[in-house]
Amino acid sequence: MTYTFRNDQPEVFLHIVREVAQWLVDGGQVLWEPGTLTADNLFDRYTRHNCYVMYAHQDDAGSTSRSPEPAGAFILQWESPIYYPDLPANTAGIIHKLAIRRSFAGQNLFQPILDFCKETCLERGIHEIQLETDATRPALMRFYERNGFTPLYQKQIHEFGQDFRCQYYAMRF
Repeated sequence: MTYTFRNDQPEVFLHIVREVAQWLVDGGQVLWEPGTLTADNLFDRYTRHNCYVMYAHQDDAGSTSRSPEPAGAFILQWESPIYYPDLPANTAGIIHKLAIRRSFAGQNLFQPILDFCKETCLERGIHEIQLETDATRPALMRFYERNGFTPLYQKQIHEFGQDFRCQYYAMRF
């Protein structure tokens, strides 16, 4: 499978993050309240044109030509006053709202997303990616650590009427 990334499809981006948020709610693992994942809440001067949709392209030999399918979504931004008020702009790529559609679960899509983020950072002369995740999810925290992220600190965040205890991570390359 090969992948492409587009940052010009806000409605597809919103659909994917809401779909994944609803799946989490249905499974009793609320991360984001689906109703808060709106254009007004997610698209601002820091995120506009930084909301990516990852498309999966089937590479099966002899298969009929199928359209690429949206597989995931994420934000890769260059400053984040709410989550990273002390991080100077354009010193790290910051990943937010990473969501993989359930039909693509277990296919290691994080690696191509991470490769894309690294490449995009390097094009800007940036050698670090930061992200944060829910500090009450040890399996998710272990996942990021297995994928090369170093834990930094924890911090309470208030966003869209919700409070989160976040574990912060960084990866230098």
